[in-house]
Amino acid sequence: MAGTQGRSGRKEAPGRVFKFFFYYRYVPGQDPPGLETLLEAIVANQGAKRRDILRSALLGRAQQAQDTADRAEDSQATGLLNAMFDEF
Repeated sequence: MAGTQGRSGRKEAPGRVFKFFFYYRYVPGQDPPGLETLLEAIVANQGAKRRDILRSALLGRAQQAQDTADRAEDSQATGLLNAMFDEF
C-alpha cells in the first residue's frame, strides 16, 4: 500500500532520534583528563563509530547513577530496619 512506509519503501526504525548541536568547552584542572580523551574521540570519529562512543559513555554514566541511587535506597532501608529493631 503506497504511503504507509515512507518515500523509500523502507520501514521506519523503532525509537526516537536525538540530535546534538552544541559546543562543550573542556577546562583543564576542572574537568577530568579522561573527559578530554573522550571528547577528542567523539570529534575524531564519524557515523556509527561516533554513535557507539556516545552510547557507551552515556550508558556507563547511567549505570553509575543507577548504582548510586540503589546504594542510597539500600542504606535508607537498612537505617529504617535498624531503627525498627532497636525499638524491640
